[in-house]
Amino acid sequence: MDDVEAALDQIQIELVGPEGRAKAISLREMGIIPASRVIFTAAHSYGRKKTWPLTYIERVKLSREGALIPFSYYLDEGLLAWGLGELENTFSLDPVNAFFKVSYARGEARAGLVPEINGYRINKDKFLTELQRVLDDPRTPFTVMVPGEIISPDITVSFLKEKGIEGLISSCSTRFDPANTDRVHNIKLAAGIIHNYFLAPGKTFSLNNLIGDTTPEKGYREAFVIIGEELVPGFGGGLCQVSTTLYNAALLAGLEILERHNHHMTIPYIAPGRDATMVYGVKDLKFRNNRDHYILITTAVGPDTLRFSLFGTPPEEKVIINTKILAVFDPPLKYEYTPELLRGEEEIIAGSPGYLVEVWQYVYRGERRVGEKRISLDSYTPHPTLVRRGVNH
Repeated sequence: MDDVEAALDQIQIELVGPEGRAKAISLREMGIIPASRVIFTAAHSYGRKKTWPLTYIERVKLSREGALIPFSYYLDEGLLAWGLGELENTFSLDPVNAFFKVSYARGEARAGLVPEINGYRINKDKFLTELQRVLDDPRTPFTVMVPGEIISPDITVSFLKEKGIEGLISSCSTRFDPANTDRVHNIKLAAGIIHNYFLAPGKTFSLNNLIGDTTPEKGYREAFVIIGEELVPGFGGGLCQVSTTLYNAALLAGLEILERHNHHMTIPYIAPGRDATMVYGVKDLKFRNNRDHYILITTAVGPDTLRFSLFGTPPEEKVIINTKILAVFDPPLKYEYTPELLRGEEEIIAGSPGYLVEVWQYVYRGERRVGEKRISLDSYTPHPTLVRRGVNH
């Protein structure tokens, strides 16, 4: 009897899924518990109630060919649930959209199209029906074809081609401090909303309309934002870097800028004149797709980098953005007297200059300039240099 139980415990089911992928799993792992005593009794009594000479003939045949004994079992619901979970982990696949893989060589961004991958979802009800059929038929090997359905991704190579999206038009990256985790969280959250956005020909993109208000209910965290000339905590801090990076990608793509606002002060991740602030309901970033094909906007957030890439039908022209600093305004001195320092001690916290900046967009076809346009004239207020003096004895 012990030998029978040990042998039954060694029986495995071979599960065959899509593309011939197979997995072997023991009966017990699938929650199928062999009724060892029932099977043993059936095998032990086989032919014993027959009369001579039929019993002898059957025994000879049995020694040569063996005999089919009905497989008796019962189900362990807990183990069965675990087995079905393993089945899903093995054979269920999420579809993968076709996408452009962006790389950089000699300062130039390049993109190659990576085809989509179909997903697969198992059908548990059909699987259980097929499993029972196999178990109830002793002539069938314990091999079960895992039923399911193919799941097509939303974005395929043919879909992109239908939209006129064939290659990279522009790409822009900015850097951030990964140690500022709340700000990074907000950047990732907003970038995820924009990723794989399709802008139809003639249509307008509005960052405010897409992102909406950056409330804690939507998952945004508090991080520093620039309000006027001050840095203050606010929900959605970091969204201006999203706006700025996207603005520059749109400029380099030659899209028509409808609305953009600069900060009052310069910011560390982009040159003066190239920034774009946003305040929900007050200041927006808007641009229009002036091409005759769709524009695909994608985002990528690395450990310390945010990148926007715009795809469509690459034009013959190349866009270059040129920044001209027309004036520099030295930071004024601001004095603060504090008991944190001893009398006669002084601490200087450097400010930053202000600027008057002109930004131009030049369009080239080969080496020849075929167009130019002044994009903006921006003024930035200098941030004062703080001189802290002690008053403590």
